Amino acid sequence: MTTIMVPPTCDAIPPVEGDPAGVRTFVDDLLASAVNVDDLDTFARDSARLDGWSGAAADAYGRYVRDTAADADAISAAVRRVARAGEDHAEALTELRRRRDLLDEDRTGYHAARSDLLADIRATTDADPAAVRELEDRAAALTSRLQTLVEDVDRLVRDVTAAEQAMLDALTSFSTLGQARAAVTGGTDLADAALARPGSPSSGGSPAEVAAWWDGLSEDEQLAVLAAHPEVVGNADGIPAVIRDRANRLLLETDLSALELREERGEILPAEDREALENGRAARAALAQGAQEVDPVTREPLVPLLHLYDPRAFGGDGRVAIAFGDPDTADHVSVMVPGLTSRGTAAETNAEAAFHIYESARYSDPHSSVASIMWIGYDAPSDWDSLTVAREDRAIAGGERLAQYVEGLRASREGSPAHLTVVGHSYGSTTTAHAASDHGLAADDIVLVGSPGAGGEVDHASDLGVGADHVWAGNNSRDPVAMLADNGWVGGGTLFGAGMGNDVGEDDFGANRFQAESTSRGEGLDPFADHTKYFDRNTESLFNIGQIVVGDYDEVLRAEHTYDPWWWDPVDPERHRTPTEIRRREEW
Repeated sequence: MTTIMVPPTCDAIPPVEGDPAGVRTFVDDLLASAVNVDDLDTFARDSARLDGWSGAAADAYGRYVRDTAADADAISAAVRRVARAGEDHAEALTELRRRRDLLDEDRTGYHAARSDLLADIRATTDADPAAVRELEDRAAALTSRLQTLVEDVDRLVRDVTAAEQAMLDALTSFSTLGQARAAVTGGTDLADAALARPGSPSSGGSPAEVAAWWDGLSEDEQLAVLAAHPEVVGNADGIPAVIRDRANRLLLETDLSALELREERGEILPAEDREALENGRAARAALAQGAQEVDPVTREPLVPLLHLYDPRAFGGDGRVAIAFGDPDTADHVSVMVPGLTSRGTAAETNAEAAFHIYESARYSDPHSSVASIMWIGYDAPSDWDSLTVAREDRAIAGGERLAQYVEGLRASREGSPAHLTVVGHSYGSTTTAHAASDHGLAADDIVLVGSPGAGGEVDHASDLGVGADHVWAGNNSRDPVAMLADNGWVGGGTLFGAGMGNDVGEDDFGANRFQAESTSRGEGLDPFADHTKYFDRNTESLFNIGQIVVGDYDEVLRAEHTYDPWWWDPVDPERHRTPTEIRRREEW
């Protein structure tokens, strides 16, 4: 009787303890701490000398404060190094867990093959030598397979131990202030050295130069700059979107923590701090709401990116940009530029509009990737200065900022260029037009909705630099803001500097006009209600914007232009057309 040696079962694969997501949260907390300590370093250095105070006491005070600054610098550097080790540990855990899952699959496959072999052995007799040899060969192969599996498991266990020890070493290397001081003594701060290089944001580099500068930094240098100067990284055009998001979230977290703590203590915040707190809370709420959205095609959750954050900009109005999708990798990218009343506290409403554009574009082309950004990056008329909406000054200044921002989107791009559309709404349409006519806005398509005009110097869509065929106008016939634009040859809309220029929906302007009527037009008592419906779901306007964003121009629902007979008032053919409700499929 022949004996076939079947290898034994394989022990269970040991688990890989640790959660990469939890480690990354820990790293973010460390980086937020490093930001705060670095701020203490800067504050202390700036406070080392007090005007009008001299003598021995002043000298002693200066030494004490400078020592405090040096210690803060050492602590910040040490915390950054631990954070860097934490990033490595999170990556290692991710890879180790992947390997462990693969080994578990191999073990399952091994046991299935072993069970099949045992069943075949029981069904075979010695009378069939060929079958017995085949069973022996299978048993030998299984033995080799088990040996490889055991060796791979041993290697996994060793690598897990090494990863844990590396993290433990990093944590214990800076457990005392003396260790932190020793680590930075005589050394150059990585962040300061990196920012001193040509092309950095602090050196005035262009978006393309900033992108090249960032790519040229090592991972250690990138993390050092991120932790020491998140306000520079987060708002630098040319930096990758996911990096800007991380830096800006650090700023948001540290801002809110500090300001809300003061508020909880009963402190009466100065006006500038109160405005910064309101802007920060609005950004946090917009991100939280955005995180509840899902991609309409895949149904996967979306993680909005905080692409711009400066709650104290423009005298407290603030700057903020939030992206759905990654503009560095998406096939189609859109930037929505809002108008009147747009400031930091309007982040949630405008982020919702950006998501609706994302959603419409994905419905329009479910096979392409999309990124949709809302950009409040200029000083739009709002609050006490709302009357400046009657002049172009802010649109002119905002146009320069917008052009640089879009240039940054191009510079940080991975791979081939995206199809990029800028959607200007209301006063934001005038800002968009100035970015195009004054600064060569690097867009493929320009969409102007609810527009009071494209600026007094723009006579025709071809003046915007993208070709008249790629300029799109969507003005609701009941929109009172769109009615402010000039019609006819007199030019009264820019009389004495007031007004925003020609009607972009008029035949003489030469843009592609698309249907943008709402089925609820004219309803209610608010005379400006129709001005705010362009990004509402199920509207003609949102449908057409989605088609333009993905470049599906043939599907855009065209509208007849407004025209201005010399003997009568301007005529809008859309005024008497029955609007259509456009519903999109909820699933593909």
